[in-house]
Amino acid sequence: TLFRSKMLMHLSFCFESVPTEQTPAALLRYYRRQNGLTTRQLAESVGIVPTTVLMYERGQFPIPYQTAVAMAKVLEIDRNLLFDEFAQFLDYPYSDRLREVRKAHRLNQATFAEKAGISLSIYSKWEGGSRQPSRKMYEQLVTTYPEINI
Repeated sequence: TLFRSKMLMHLSFCFESVPTEQTPAALLRYYRRQNGLTTRQLAESVGIVPTTVLMYERGQFPIPYQTAVAMAKVLEIDRNLLFDEFAQFLDYPYSDRLREVRKAHRLNQATFAEKAGISLSIYSKWEGGSRQPSRKMYEQLVTTYPEINI
């Protein structure tokens, strides 16, 4: 006897297009969904709480540099997709960028720092790479030296 049977398959495809707004927030949400991860799964994989992921995806908070690097690794995407201007500056590396801009202005460290309202001791640690500027200090630098933006 010959048996005939039918096999039914159910396939689902995700056709969500790449977001038109190419912000770190929109791209994070898109690639998290493309990878089939919940906010909880992504959050746990990088050591943060799910609510924080939601806030990043809604653009309520910028994604911190180290968190963006960790999430990009989990999502298997280029980390630059999740970087805002501050994270791009840190990734450049920032110490080289500060030195480049300072030398383009033909200033010593003391004068460069003074014009931006930053103490020489703090600035020299940034340029030396032993200390990282905060987002607030970065914004203060950019106000004085807009070309610091990458």
